[in-house]
Amino acid sequence: MTDLKTPQLCGSWVSSFTPQIVNGKNVIFSELTTDHDDIYWLERRPEEQGRTVLVKQNPTTTNIRDMIPHPFSVGTHVHEYGGGAYHVHHQQIVFSDKKTGSVWFIDKEQEPLLIFQDNNYRFADFRITGQFVICVAEHHTQNNVENYIVALSLSNPQQLTILVKGSDFYSFPRLSPDQNQLAWIEWDHPNMPWEATRLCIAEINQTLSLNHTKIIAGTETQESLIQPEWTSDHTLVVCSDRSGYWNLYQVSINDSKICTIAPMDAEIGLPAWVFGQQSWYPIQQNEFIAQAITNGNAETILIRDGQPSKIDLNHPEACPVPLKEKNSFAWINHSSYHPAQIMMQDANGKHHVLRSSSTVQLSPEDISHGQLMTFPTQDHQEAHAFFYPPTNKNFCPNKDELPPLLVLAHGGPTGQTTNGFSPRIQFWTSRGFAVVDVNYRGSTGFGKNYREALQKQWGILDVQDCIDACQYLIHQGKVDPKRIVIRGSSAGGFTVLTALIQSPLFAAGSCLYGVGDLTALAEETHKFEARYLDGLIGEYPKEKHIYHDRSPLTHIHKIQSPLIVFQGLKDQVVPPSQAEAIIQALKENHIPYAYYSFPEEGHGFRQEATLTKILEMELSFFGKILGFIPANQSEEVIIHH
Repeated sequence: MTDLKTPQLCGSWVSSFTPQIVNGKNVIFSELTTDHDDIYWLERRPEEQGRTVLVKQNPTTTNIRDMIPHPFSVGTHVHEYGGGAYHVHHQQIVFSDKKTGSVWFIDKEQEPLLIFQDNNYRFADFRITGQFVICVAEHHTQNNVENYIVALSLSNPQQLTILVKGSDFYSFPRLSPDQNQLAWIEWDHPNMPWEATRLCIAEINQTLSLNHTKIIAGTETQESLIQPEWTSDHTLVVCSDRSGYWNLYQVSINDSKICTIAPMDAEIGLPAWVFGQQSWYPIQQNEFIAQAITNGNAETILIRDGQPSKIDLNHPEACPVPLKEKNSFAWINHSSYHPAQIMMQDANGKHHVLRSSSTVQLSPEDISHGQLMTFPTQDHQEAHAFFYPPTNKNFCPNKDELPPLLVLAHGGPTGQTTNGFSPRIQFWTSRGFAVVDVNYRGSTGFGKNYREALQKQWGILDVQDCIDACQYLIHQGKVDPKRIVIRGSSAGGFTVLTALIQSPLFAAGSCLYGVGDLTALAEETHKFEARYLDGLIGEYPKEKHIYHDRSPLTHIHKIQSPLIVFQGLKDQVVPPSQAEAIIQALKENHIPYAYYSFPEEGHGFRQEATLTKILEMELSFFGKILGFIPANQSEEVIIHH
């Protein structure tokens, strides 16, 4: 096939992955759940300005329909990152409307009824029980944010009862099957939920009074407890990382005894950046389905009587959800070969595609597959990444040409990248770029030690790992050492800025709502992350000098490579003032730059027009820097010198 391809300068190849196809033709699936035979999931639709719609399918009728009318959009701003904005139970739905923060109730497909609205309140992590909805609430006043577990009345709109208060944060409020006990997770500053939390329970009566509250786990050692669920009236199962990996533990409420269910060197759990994540489900007595991540690679396992075994359900993005029929599951499929799909397995083991995130027909020959890459670091450790070679059915590099390399630094930094199908990565590989998507130290999916390796080392090890990934690929002769660019958003944007300051390796960078001033971030950011940097950088303000020294803005004069910056003007996590300070410093130091701001975007861009503009401008920007002319270019970037 290679002989049939046209040699052409990398970066200039004609690609079927247009910015419009990448952003406008792909809905984003999330938070799939089931209710008896019905399957529910969320769809974020760029063509509807990022509106998120709750969708339902009954496999027996194959009828797919939207469950909320326009203009509702399912979402919440609790912890700023949201998640867990809807719940379904016996054909009853409760959801939060993202724009207003109001909570609505749908009873058996009737019209939505407003049950609570107050501009000072936000809600997430709902559970319907009788005449109440129990959930996490976040109350905002001008100078303070308080978090609670509350009950909202389904029969008396605007009635809110605070059940639990006093800790800084709460998640996973879960009622026992007999509705006599409430379990939840709580934690306090300066901890993040992946560092140290507590598992608590209390008796709850019909008047919503709590009695005999006790902490079951999380006081004797620093452990992250997440995802508690009741498996009987007196038994809880919870994920704990006390062994060095998030594993399942059974908790006997009567004697508070905690026993491991199936110990393994794999992660059954993810950092609780958002609500609504579930890495395991009970199937029946002593039987569970779970997603286990080993060295960044996720597999579906069945745990029966403490013995895990792998099951083949293609490539679930998260843990598949059991359906009513035995051996049947539903999940969001995230293969590296095609766009995301809603899939199910029936009782006979047959797989069915219920919905695809894209209607665009793509050639398999245009798709680059992420290859797991483990590479040595400067300090004699190991780090991980996925490498994507340039792939296009019609083009290949010119003779003796090595492809340019795009380095991706994910956000978090306690995030994780996978090699599931990403239209944005294919946008670059189909044009002749190689891409390396780095799971630098601090990433999830490699155990607690790897995740905590970034403690006090943010801006050091993440940058070092990105540089070492490049050096590894250069040494293997896979990329052009003079045409390496780096891209990242949020915490990844901080890595981009720091990498450009520390190393001449990068020809250019792209920074999306990146952190430029750590001191300002520590002083200005929202409650959830207000003390996050204590672990990543040092105790604030006691170690304020480290914040100053580690901030990209302190050393921005050392950047010699061109930079393109994108910023949402409604960003509450990384305020626009940081991007503006970066641009001002680049101006003063006569470094070529481009800057684009978006008045209606916050932290994490959502709108199709925004996402399309960013890809077009990045491609044009890198083309000017690396010396290629993009094919079918609709608009040129404006570079200021």
